[in-house]
Amino acid sequence: MIGVFAGNGSFPKEILKSLKEKKLDYIIINLSDGYYKDSMKVNLGKFGEILNILKYNKVKEVIFTGKINRPIFSSLKFDLTTLRYIPKLKNAFKKGDGGLLNFASKVLQEHNIKVVSSHKYSKELLLNKLVTKKKPSYLDFQDFYKAKSVLKSLSKFDNAQAIVVDNGYILSIEAAEGTDLMLQRTINIKKKFINKKSGVLVKLPKRGQSLNYDLPTIGLQTIKRCLKANLSGIFLLKNKNIFLDKEKSIKLANKNNFFITAI
Repeated sequence: MIGVFAGNGSFPKEILKSLKEKKLDYIIINLSDGYYKDSMKVNLGKFGEILNILKYNKVKEVIFTGKINRPIFSSLKFDLTTLRYIPKLKNAFKKGDGGLLNFASKVLQEHNIKVVSSHKYSKELLLNKLVTKKKPSYLDFQDFYKAKSVLKSLSKFDNAQAIVVDNGYILSIEAAEGTDLMLQRTINIKKKFINKKSGVLVKLPKRGQSLNYDLPTIGLQTIKRCLKANLSGIFLLKNKNIFLDKEKSIKLANKNNFFITAI
């Protein structure tokens, strides 16, 4: 039995679709703001309740998927099991989403429950090559190398997975708001200063980021915003990014002379 901790966004739905198609048994722990059919809603502060659900259903593997809105620590209601972990939990909160997920993984491992990669049962969501008709140009590659260098330097601060570089100029860097809002800022900058098709979005895992449950993700909305920003294409890291709505995204990219590649 697989336990799926489902957060917000379309990624959890893609994972659940893959599990269903493969006829694998799973239960859904709902950590989102919305609704999942036949799921269980839990309080993040009640480890005992969560562990009991997993053990009762004989769960041996769990998948973390989707964006989870981190609650304010003081607002959580703890059960007796959680109280044992309070000092470590406080420390994990200080380290951001990655720290919390690493902490949760260790707690589950103590109870012989293994955290597996979000794409273990859905390899089709990974990207490992150029998938569009258009190929990146020499200048696009130069922008990629600069973007990669900047992201590598920033990754130690645990706050940047994506960046837009245009002819050597850094137009925007992802902060806590996420890639979509970063691209909205890019749209405004491009309209005002660079009224032509140029520049690339580069989205890569952060240094030390756990690839088990926190792979950078793009999808149809990402492509639409990149096109609105008049960018030339997207660079991803081979087999290190989740690509949602792949068929629709590639069709839209080809229609607009836009490249999507993983290197």
